[in-house]
Amino acid sequence: MSVGVAIIGSGMSAIYTRPTVMSLELIKSQASSLAKSIWYVICFPAVQAAKDFQLKAVYSRSLKSAQDLASGTTGVDLYSEDSGPGKGYADLLARDDIAAVVIACVWVSPLQGYLPILVQPDFIRKALTAGKHVLSEKPIAKDIATARDLVQWYHANIDTRKTLWAVAENFRYMTKFLRTAEEVQKLGRVKNFRVNFHALVSTDSKYFSKLYRLRSTSHDYLGGFILDGGVHVVAALRLILGSNDPVATISAQSCLQQQHLPPLDTVNAVMKTKSGATGVLSLSFGSAFDDSVFEFDCEGGVVALNSDTLTIKGESNELAFDGRGVSREVAVFATTIASGGSVDKRQSPEEALADLEIMEKMLTSGERDGERQTVELQV
Repeated sequence: MSVGVAIIGSGMSAIYTRPTVMSLELIKSQASSLAKSIWYVICFPAVQAAKDFQLKAVYSRSLKSAQDLASGTTGVDLYSEDSGPGKGYADLLARDDIAAVVIACVWVSPLQGYLPILVQPDFIRKALTAGKHVLSEKPIAKDIATARDLVQWYHANIDTRKTLWAVAENFRYMTKFLRTAEEVQKLGRVKNFRVNFHALVSTDSKYFSKLYRLRSTSHDYLGGFILDGGVHVVAALRLILGSNDPVATISAQSCLQQQHLPPLDTVNAVMKTKSGATGVLSLSFGSAFDDSVFEFDCEGGVVALNSDTLTIKGESNELAFDGRGVSREVAVFATTIASGGSVDKRQSPEEALADLEIMEKMLTSGERDGERQTVELQV
């Protein structure tokens, strides 16, 4: 029997719901006309394609954006802040035929400076309290303190065996990162690594410009776009390194190269793992460089992933593109609910907290001119 699900989102902000799952070309072009199409490419098809899900409703900040999101579908009820009595978020959560919600993007009141990452914990708490399973957006929260509080609240107040909370991270479901992790593990202990992930986000889109202006005025949002996009890269790095040898210490420098991307658009970190392996992570969305390279020097040889080219001990192979992992992560979540199973480790709040910890430690070290940071929450 299919699981009734609702999507919690916002139409105008859909273009930057998951900016780094797009190609670098799309990130750079930022055409405003993509706002709706990117949403459809990423979220709607993933929910509709999940055999164990049946889409019942859509909630958005405004009725118009909810209507835009649901256009072309049938049997989907619309909820929004301006739809009148009986059509708010609480009313959606009160429905017995909706067992789960997918929080893709929540922008409650942009005029007041609220952004998805800042309001998401409240939406998560309300859904879980109502007994709904939740697949929420990354980052898990705006900072480590908020995330830890949310995770602790979940375990203290919710029966986690009956009501599941998962955090989306599509990079952990992308074939190229899974394959790279597999090859690295085959070649023994990692001795050294380097990750370069650079792109230049332009000023072409008024949506991105508005987003950055709002974020730059919010003292509650550390890192801005570098945090939103960077957690993906950190998740891929952690996946490839493996849970047996997590990052243990970090020292970083950060800066703003493009004035339209405040507060930061670049961070360069030196890392050491639990076993003593050292590596660097260079991450920027304000750089003229254009690359996505993950390299690992293992005891048995070198593994390098350069975009979609995987090189193992000098032998290169082009990996066929088979999606960005969003459909897989949504399908896994749906199947977990339908089968009465436990949350996939790749979607656990603890994994998302570990991603956020590394990003926050990098940003904190950068603020403190390279002060060494100890990493403690890795799983």
